[in-house]
Amino acid sequence: MNNFVILCGGFGKRFQKVSSKIPKILIQIDQGLPMLDWLLNKYLPLNSRVILATGHLNKVINSYLNKRKYCQKLLIVEEKEPLGTGGALINASRYVDSEEFIALNGDTIQELQMNSFLRNSELKNDFFINVGCTLKQKEDSGMILVDKDNIIKSFTEKKSPIKIDKKKQKLVTSLGIYRCKTSFFLSKEIVKISLEEELIPNLVKVKKAKASIFMEDFQDFGTYERYHNYINKRIN
Repeated sequence: MNNFVILCGGFGKRFQKVSSKIPKILIQIDQGLPMLDWLLNKYLPLNSRVILATGHLNKVINSYLNKRKYCQKLLIVEEKEPLGTGGALINASRYVDSEEFIALNGDTIQELQMNSFLRNSELKNDFFINVGCTLKQKEDSGMILVDKDNIIKSFTEKKSPIKIDKKKQKLVTSLGIYRCKTSFFLSKEIVKISLEEELIPNLVKVKKAKASIFMEDFQDFGTYERYHNYINKRIN
């Protein structure tokens, strides 16, 4: 059974203008459709195990789940104190019951079908993480430099890598979907740490991070401006 970890425990400081009482994972992304319902009813495989890595507004998420019925097996893992994206995955890995798990940002709507990512993101040759990427260029998202074998040479959060050899390398954008080796995260102490700014760059240094590249786009609604741009596009 596939294990999925949804990151939905952040404070959402840049989202306060939209809502300070409703977590992003419960914000409506279409009429009558919260993000969590889209993930569980329309995006993730039905026969899967889903771990919600929660923190801030955990009680709101709990209350919502108690009123709903989903086909997936759900488990809530609460952060007692902020752990960052990396720390949240390390914490959640203690509850994963498979050799690998898929991590997703809880504020990102994907065009890429999950089955396509699962088919094309195998962790081979002792890689610890495979980052789903798109050829679409977005300056405000994680930018990744890969070589001809799709091994990540540089991962920088929201800024472009400095050196690019266009003959041997290409620049892609992180989708916010990650295939993770469970044993790697289990080996780490549960501390506050960033996946994007610390864990992945450290794996890049030891050549243990790879990318799977797709054509599909994504919509990150993690800020007030992005959310309203997305809603306006839906209306128009």
